[in-house]
Amino acid sequence: MRNKFLLCNIIFILSLIILLLNDHFLKLYFHNWFTGKLSDVVGIILLPFLLAFVFPKLRQNSVYLTALFFIFWKSSYSEKLIEIYNLVSPISIHRVVDYTDLLTLIFLFIPYYFIKNQQQLSKIEIRRASPIFILIPGLLIFMSTSPPRYYEYVPYNGNLIFNNSTFIIPKTKKELLDEFKKRNINVYKDTTRIIAVNKWRYFEAVSVNQKNLKNNKEIFKIADDSIKELILKEIDESNYYKIDKLKLDDQTIENIQFYISTADSGLGTSFNLKSMTIEKQLRENKVERKLRKLYNKLLEEEFKKF
Repeated sequence: MRNKFLLCNIIFILSLIILLLNDHFLKLYFHNWFTGKLSDVVGIILLPFLLAFVFPKLRQNSVYLTALFFIFWKSSYSEKLIEIYNLVSPISIHRVVDYTDLLTLIFLFIPYYFIKNQQQLSKIEIRRASPIFILIPGLLIFMSTSPPRYYEYVPYNGNLIFNNSTFIIPKTKKELLDEFKKRNINVYKDTTRIIAVNKWRYFEAVSVNQKNLKNNKEIFKIADDSIKELILKEIDESNYYKIDKLKLDDQTIENIQFYISTADSGLGTSFNLKSMTIEKQLRENKVERKLRKLYNKLLEEEFKKF
């Protein structure tokens, strides 16, 4: 028989609220050691209660199962499992391999005490709460962890390199480029990136003289005109663009590199940010806050006005 007070108690609900706030607010604004470990601490407390409620027969072993799962989860062995899960699940999960997180296992004494001595739950129980209204949002909060960082900051030059930062603009590619022109924003093809991405194709314009492989004569015969024609064609067809400088409100960003293409839905244009330059030598928390202001609040809103 399930004991509803395994979920309907102050410790479980408070831990759930802390997990939600930390993963989706505190980590974004105050990314540091404390916020990084806080999610692990409350997760360690939550999971045994959750297991003991959902699987009553595992009640006495829920703490040990949590410890084993946490050790596996924090190891590199769980990477493949996470990749497979994220392919089929609408709610993606993420984690960073950091073995110092295992120190949080000491907090298992909290659920261990109350699960082993369930009569003590009366001291922290919330009688009028319904477990079903805690279980469902609890599972969603527990699974929906904070997203991984989608950028890399290079302190010495102020560059932000993005891994996956895309939003949809409700205009065609031509309309978008025309709008840039109307606003006197100089947008041009990012030839450096285009050539770097496609350089392997230049071998199509190179012939190899195999007879010279065993002597000191030149083995490559290069047709400059063919390579030039190939490069110009790639530049013309490519969707990689660059903006040297863009002022948004009181903020100025430089070297904005991006890729635009028709959205998968066929409606609008997909704008994929590749990199940009901000101030040099910023601390990590300031980078996060500046990025949120520039990208989430300024860049996205500005482009969506187009």
